[in-house]
Amino acid sequence: MNKLPPEARFFDINELWYYPNRWVVKFLYPLPVTPNQITLASLVAGLVSVGCYMVYSKAGLIFGALFLYLKIFLDNVDGNLGRVRGEVSRLGRFLDSLTDFIVSFLIYFVLTLRLVNETDDSMYWFLGVLALLSCFLHCSYFVFYLVQYTSNVGTYLCNRTDEHISEEDNEAYDKGELSKRVYSLQCCHVFLYGWQDKAIEQFDSLSKKIRFGRELRNFLEADWYANKIFLTMISPLCLCTNNVLLVIFSLLDEIELGFLFIVVIGNLYLVGLQGWKIFKPRNSFFI
Repeated sequence: MNKLPPEARFFDINELWYYPNRWVVKFLYPLPVTPNQITLASLVAGLVSVGCYMVYSKAGLIFGALFLYLKIFLDNVDGNLGRVRGEVSRLGRFLDSLTDFIVSFLIYFVLTLRLVNETDDSMYWFLGVLALLSCFLHCSYFVFYLVQYTSNVGTYLCNRTDEHISEEDNEAYDKGELSKRVYSLQCCHVFLYGWQDKAIEQFDSLSKKIRFGRELRNFLEADWYANKIFLTMISPLCLCTNNVLLVIFSLLDEIELGFLFIVVIGNLYLVGLQGWKIFKPRNSFFI
């Protein structure tokens, strides 16, 4: 079910959060259930979580956290089911990313609204926005380097290193070779995630210039993007782990602390990793 060949695999901490899904995928494999239906089920679970969080009680936090974890779990089942069946598609890729955006936005919105109403302090809107933006940028950072890596080893064919509406996409749509549903979802994806991808791309470009200087023209992209240890170390920045943190802090009734953790610790961790990637000794084993 792993999207990478055995020799290219690395330890992804996110696998800890949904380890049992391999048995769920085996159960679903012979059934007439499609990966996209599982994606829609994860959307429903996420929306139920939003509804639970709007109930201002301890039970609301607990059930909100449980349904959010169900969303996280199903969000991985769909991709694995698609891979074992050979049903991975661009439609599924865009549907999954749109679902993630909708649920993440609503979760952070209702949790921030909850903090504001419970404390009567409007400054929590500022914290909530910072936490949401941090979450999105952490995820885009991880996905950027993951897609670069998987592109170099010849997998992850439904993702592009530079996702945009190309002339080929427009021509395919005009000729009827690209369905309106896929094209529309692709446009939504580019609108919602394009600014994040560009920001990370510029951040990466600046990092390479600082690292290599005048030697930039001679550097090998495969070497810059190929380190498995680096991928393991940035895997906690994935959306999955960010959501797991919200689950944990929800169960502890410490939403404010969860937001602060994502904003402060998460961003310091990201900047620290990138700094080490830039300034590490040339013969270093790590990153």
